[in-house]
Amino acid sequence: MATDAQKTKVKEMLVKHLRLRMEPGEIADQAPLFGEEGLGLDSVDAIELVSGVEQAFSVVIGSEDEARKVFVNVDALADYLVERGGLS
Repeated sequence: MATDAQKTKVKEMLVKHLRLRMEPGEIADQAPLFGEEGLGLDSVDAIELVSGVEQAFSVVIGSEDEARKVFVNVDALADYLVERGGLS
């Protein structure tokens, strides 16, 4: 399970790589990353998100199915990155 500090690193990456007009602290851990709720990301953002994860955390998301499971919210993404060794 990811710590608050690790989740903050994920939020900082989201803001930076997706050029979000918000502060990392404004992103809720459980807010959906895609769809009308939460951050409201779309398919173009998904490509940027994969790239951001690879650059910032040196973790490769291997498939679209894997991405769907991982990109649910900050909690899921941070936990995945901890499991894969991208967040320490």
